[in-house]
Formats: sequence, C-alpha cells, structure tokens
Amino acid sequence: MSQTDVKIQNLVLPYDIDANLQNYHELTVKGRNASNMPLGYDPEKKCHIMGKYGFANFMTYFNCLQITRWKTYTNAQSFRLHLVVRGKLSVELYDIFRISSNFNLRLTKAEVHTVQEMSEITIDIPESRNPLFGFCITALENLEIYGGWYSALTEENAVHDVRISLVTTTFKKQDFIKNNIKILKECVLNNSELKDNIFVHIIDNERALDPDQLNCERLKVYPNSNTGGAGGFTRGMIEALSLEKEPTHILLMDDDVMIIAESIFRTFYLLRILKDEFSGRFLSGAMFDYDIRERQYEDIGYVHKKDASYGPLKPHLDMRLLSNIITNEFVSQENLENAYAGWWYCCIPSKKIKENGLPLPVFVRGDDVEFSLRNKAEFLTLNGICIWHVGFAGKFNAAMELYQVHRNSFIIAAASGICTDISFIDRIRTLFWHNLTEFAYSNAEQLLDSVEDFLKGPDFLENLNGEQSLKEHSAKNEKLCPVSLIEGYNPSQDPYEYKKLNIIQKMIYVVTINGHLLPGFFLRNTPAVIAFDWFFVPGKNFMHKKLIAVNKNDNTGCLRTISRKKCFELLKRYCKVMKSYKRNHIKIEKQYREKFSEMTSEKFWRNYLGI
Repeated sequence: MSQTDVKIQNLVLPYDIDANLQNYHELTVKGRNASNMPLGYDPEKKCHIMGKYGFANFMTYFNCLQITRWKTYTNAQSFRLHLVVRGKLSVELYDIFRISSNFNLRLTKAEVHTVQEMSEITIDIPESRNPLFGFCITALENLEIYGGWYSALTEENAVHDVRISLVTTTFKKQDFIKNNIKILKECVLNNSELKDNIFVHIIDNERALDPDQLNCERLKVYPNSNTGGAGGFTRGMIEALSLEKEPTHILLMDDDVMIIAESIFRTFYLLRILKDEFSGRFLSGAMFDYDIRERQYEDIGYVHKKDASYGPLKPHLDMRLLSNIITNEFVSQENLENAYAGWWYCCIPSKKIKENGLPLPVFVRGDDVEFSLRNKAEFLTLNGICIWHVGFAGKFNAAMELYQVHRNSFIIAAASGICTDISFIDRIRTLFWHNLTEFAYSNAEQLLDSVEDFLKGPDFLENLNGEQSLKEHSAKNEKLCPVSLIEGYNPSQDPYEYKKLNIIQKMIYVVTINGHLLPGFFLRNTPAVIAFDWFFVPGKNFMHKKLIAVNKNDNTGCLRTISRKKCFELLKRYCKVMKSYKRNHIKIEKQYREKFSEMTSEKFWRNYLGI
C-alpha cells in the first residue's frame, strides 16, 4: 500500500502576518537567553533573519511537535521537519521528556546545511517514544528563514476528506470580528490547502455588519435576532448543515477573541488523518488570556462534584516555559466525568449534531456544557490550536455568574439528565449564605431569581426574551466607582488577605448571620476591605457595619452597608423559594425532559429564530 507525506503543522514565527506575537516571541522562538528575540524581519524579502552565529530555539509552545499525540490519535507513522531557508545553518534535533518533576533533552541528530538560494531542506526525525520533539538552529553565516513545517508519512487511503464550517456569533464586538474576518480572508480562505475545505458563517446578533461589504465566495454574514450565543451558534449549525456540500465538522468560535490562522490549519491537518476510533471526538482549542498572552487558562473544563462549580481541568500554565509545555502533556484527558469543551473554539463532528440534536435555547452560559455532556463527548487537544480570549480582568458579573449560570445549570441538568450526581441547589444555599453575610443583598436576590425562573418550567424558557431578561438582571448588579471616591477606603488593606476566625467567632458569625441579629453597638464602624469577586473570607467580613468590595483589576469598588430589613426580607423569600423547589422540582424536571426533543429540534429552532 502506497504512502503519502502530509503536512501536519506549520512553524509559527513571531512576525507572521496573522500571529501578532512579536512581543510574545517566547511562545514561538527563544534565543540563548529566553527573553531575547533571536530573529529579525526583512519586509522586502518577507523572511525572518538571523546574523552569523545567531541561535534560535524552537522548543516552544507553537513549534514543538507532540509526537505521542500524533501517533496515538492519527495514522501518522513517521515524521519530517521541513525548513525553507537561504544560508548556512546547523540544525540540532531533540527529544523532550520528563523524569520525575524535571524535564530533560536528548540530542538525537545534528546536521549542517548550506543553501545558496532559497530552497527547502528536509530532515527525517528519528523514531522516539518520548512525547515531544523540538529543534534549534545556529546560523553559521547570515541566515534567511522563509518558513517551515512538520509532515508525517501515512497510508494514502488513511487521509480523510474534511470539510469545516466555521461558525462565529457576534454581538457588540465589531472590532474583533472584523479583524478575525480579515485574517480568515487573507490567510485561510485564500490558501490553496483550505480554501475549498472551509466555509465561514458569521452570525450577526447585533445586525451591525454589512453583508454586502463582507460576504465572499466562502464567507457569509447572517443578520440574526439577538438570541445569545446559543441562538447564534444554532443558527450557524443550521446554515452549515444546509450547504450543498455538507461539512464533516462544525467549528464554533467566540467573537471576542484573537485568532491565529495556524490554529485552523492544525485543526484541518489533525482531522484529515485522524484514526477512525477517534473520529467522533470533540476538538477543544485552548483558551489563552488576552491580557496575559502567555497564560493558558483552559482547554477542557469540568463540572466539580464537590461544589457544583465550573472550571478548568488543568492549572493555569505559563506556556513560555518548557516545563509547563510538558506538564500540559501529562494531565490525562481520558475518561473524564462531567467534562466539556467550551465554545470559544470547539470543533464538533457534524454527525453528533444530526444524531443528538441542536443546543438548548438557554441564551448564554451552559449551552456548551450541556452539549458536551449530552453527547458523552471525548476530547482531542493539540498545542497551537487556541485563541486569546478577552475579559479576564474584572470578569465577575453577578447577573451572568449568579443568575444566568445557575438558572441554566438547573435547566440543562433537568432537560438532558446530566450531572445527576451534582447538587446545584446546595450551591445556591452556600452562595446565598456567603452573599448575605457579605451584605451583597442584590447578589443573594439574583441567586433566588435563578431558582424561581427554573421552576417556571420549559414554557417560560421557550418564550423568554433572553436579551431583555439579562438586561433586567444586569440592572440589579452593584454599581462600581473608583475606590478613591469611597469614604473609609484604606488602600493598605488587601482584599485577598486571609483572616481566620476562632471557634467562638465562627459560632457568632453563623448564629447572628454576621451581626444581623445583634444591636449596632456590637459592630465596628470602620469598614473592612473585601474582594468583589468569588473570594470569600468570613474573617474579613466579621462584625463590621460596612464592607468595601474592591475589584483590584481596575481599582473600582462599592460600599455595602448592613441592612437588617433587607436581610430578613431575603430570608423570608429564601424559605419560600426552597419550599417551592422541594415541592415542585421533580415535576418541573420531568416537564423539561419531556420537552427536550422538541427544544433541540430544527423545527423548533427555525421558528424560534424566525428563519
């Protein structure tokens, strides 16, 4: 049986037109001193350059080769490194592996090449059982680097026909979406490898983009009513599956992200030689922090059994460090319980949508979690398949995090029958208590709203104006102002300082609801500075009349004052809501399950979207 050599990964260089990584070159290439940029750029020749005896280390996040993953998940049999250069250079090849907690390098091959005119050199990569491969270049005279890639030998009949529909939903993120469209047009849609294998669907929930100006042969803008991310992505799925040449995969991507074209190329390269036993997996792109671009925040998430929260499987990793690149390899992503792929970058086999239905109409938050869990998804991840997401700094939004997330958590669990071993109502109880004792009365109110609206049943959800609902709950959010304007603010107090209560203090805190049941003269007049976000430390809140909740990301905050009236009103409402939940939740959950097939059908969604 004949073999073919297929590209699997392009080298990413810091001055590449779409990368915009000059200030973050350690993700692509390092010098002898990691912080030094070893490459320059010649705009006339459109190449990266190195002076004589310059040294470039390509053992980086974007340019290592994950040999073990390629062997495990694809039909790749052996690997090659290709470099397009002009000049004289030494190339050293390395295996990268871990022993205990340390990473190690093993030199496997060294070659010297002299190239008089720009041309390609090809180096066979030695067989290895180690997880990562990398290389370094030393310029033995002035060197021009025009690009490079890795390839793999595989059987010709093991190369699949892959067609990708990229779906992105946008609302009030015009600058980002227009820049992403520009990159897609210049670097992807005009590329011979992909131009006939990808179609881009831009779902415009704001109706602010000009389709006549942006549409082209392989990209189309769809004006859409604001039905949130769930509605926008579903519209994209419907349009993708209606194409004359149906896609094999649908790639969902957020709008408020910075993209790199290589992520899409690697997605295509991976899928076209994927082994049949992995063809049903979701490909989950990593989410990096837009403001701290070397930090990988999440690639796969899961619902935590302990407290019903959502979060990343892996710790946040600084991907400038080779030690963290290796750590990324060794966190198992097999047989994960309650795991999901976020829709900031998620590539889904089309057959999963046709077999198991469209998303639930939850507007925003939880649609991606439910869809992964409903499909019992298993996952693929690969370095370099990623985006940079906006909004980490100052991200806490009570309407979103306390109302929308928890309302939808109840809904998706009821409708899909997922997370049966996780108690979202216990999480409500815990967070209600936290917010009550931090005098965050509007936050406690939003938690109760989430339960009440869930108990209104599926008819409420089907007819809900998601945009209006979110506006109404956002109006309940605490209003922040510069901390310098808040009377009593002491900048020397750290809102994230940990203060421990002794046993007696803990009893007083609980029994008196942090002073709500005590006369005012028992409480301190000086306000305490606490964190505005999730950070909860009773020792910081203990026995104050006032608390200043501070967002350190932008030095804003709000003053919270103890109110027995609000506390007692909320406690009365809490008892009523919990009684209603206990009495009705089984009946309501059954109603959601009975409506599930209808709410995830194309017929329902076409009517819901007005298409």
